[in-house]
This record gives sequence, structure tokens and C-alpha cells, in this order.
Amino acid sequence: MEDIFKDIRPIVENNIQKAIAANTLNAKVMPGDHVVTSEERQKYVFAYDIGKKRLKSKINRYFANLAVNKKTKEIGKNIKIVGLENALKVKDTSFIITSNHYSPFDSLVVRHLTNTLGKKNKLSIVINESNLFMGGTLGKIVKSIDVLPYANDLEYLGKVFNPALPSLVKKNRVILIYPEQEMWLDYPFVRPLMPGAYHYATKLNIPILPIFVTWEKDNTDNIYTIHVGEALYPDQTLSLFDNKKIMSEQDITFKKSINS
Repeated sequence: MEDIFKDIRPIVENNIQKAIAANTLNAKVMPGDHVVTSEERQKYVFAYDIGKKRLKSKINRYFANLAVNKKTKEIGKNIKIVGLENALKVKDTSFIITSNHYSPFDSLVVRHLTNTLGKKNKLSIVINESNLFMGGTLGKIVKSIDVLPYANDLEYLGKVFNPALPSLVKKNRVILIYPEQEMWLDYPFVRPLMPGAYHYATKLNIPILPIFVTWEKDNTDNIYTIHVGEALYPDQTLSLFDNKKIMSEQDITFKKSINS
């Protein structure tokens, strides 16, 4: 795959080193990301067809899914899955996948896993609201597939984001959340995990399937390995705070066992 970031890689790598030195391991390191204004959020993010209810949205999703599944199949020959038995135990339910975030295309690797589980076109991806403002072919595909734009806005969360989740659970969909929050391009190590995924797993009473993806170069291609941990279940006899703490600690322990 062509390196679309070759011109900015030195900047990104320098930003990553600065963030490591400052111990801000969830910081934004990619330059030029769109900063969404409150006006833009009201006009575009609130109005985004998060449930794909409109005819145009359904048509766009159909063709976007064809494109991403074709690409997923192409890279699938370079993907190994370790711990597939852990994923098979939850394949008939709805669950949240937590993955490291190292590439704008890393959801294709996750999609290979969900397609392997028989959940083709059942993946919903939580993205930052700024991704709705991406241009070009990639931007169009991102807006057309099943994504859940996330914004740190209580009104948006209460009226749009949170109400959209129960219907996904009823449909046995998989929700992909990147708990490291920001993408660190090609960063191979574990970073701190933000609490959102574990919050929603507890609220929705569904399991977390933790994964960590590693890779190595083979000429110009990456050979990926998806490491799948045992599913983590919220304990409804415990508080929301305790569940978030326990599951995030279990998740990061698994991820660090792969690569820290």
C-alpha cells in the first residue's frame, strides 16, 4: 500500500517523541487534523445519519462496504489471528473490540477478524467527529460505512451517540473502539487506555474483546498478527466506576503481554 504519509512522517515521529518525553501518551500527533467548531458540530455532526436510515445513506453504505470488504480480502492473506478461539466464544453476541490505533487503515485488519467470525458488514467503528470532515475517497468511504462519530459534547452524546448504541446491541453488531484515543502512526507499543470502551460495555452489559495488532515488514507489505485475548465481562453487581477500572486493567495487562 502506498505510503500516503511519507511527506509528514518526520513531523509525526518528532511529535511522538515529544509526547513520550512529556508522558502524554494519548496526545494528538498527526498534523493538520480538522478542529470542529461548535457551529460545525451542530450543522454536520448532529445531522449525520448515524443509523443509516436515509435511502442515500443506505446506498452509499452498500457501495462503501463493497470497497472495504474487497480491500480487507486483499490484505487478509497477510493477516494471522492468534487466539481466534477467544473471539469464537462471543461471535453470536454483540461485543466491543478494543484495539491499538496505529494507522488510518487499521480497521481493515479488525474487519478481517469480524468477517472471519461471520459478522460481515456488522462492524460499527467509533471515530472522532473530525473524521467527518476528511476529504477525498477515504473521507467519502469513512462517512459512508457504519461509523459512530464521537464528540465531547454532552448534548450530542445524550441526543445522538448514546441512543444509537442499544439498537446496535439488538442487531448483534460489533463496536470497534480505540481506547488509546489518538492514532499514533506505526507506533508498535501499548499506550494508556481511556475509559470510554469500558463505560459503554458496562452500560450496555456486553463483553469487551481485547485485541492487539503487531506487524512486520515483508518487502513492501506489512504482515499483521491479530492477538485476541479472552473476553472481559462487566459485573453488574459492581459499580460503573469499579467495572471500568477492573476491565481497563485486565485489558492493558493483556495488551502489555503482547507488546509493551
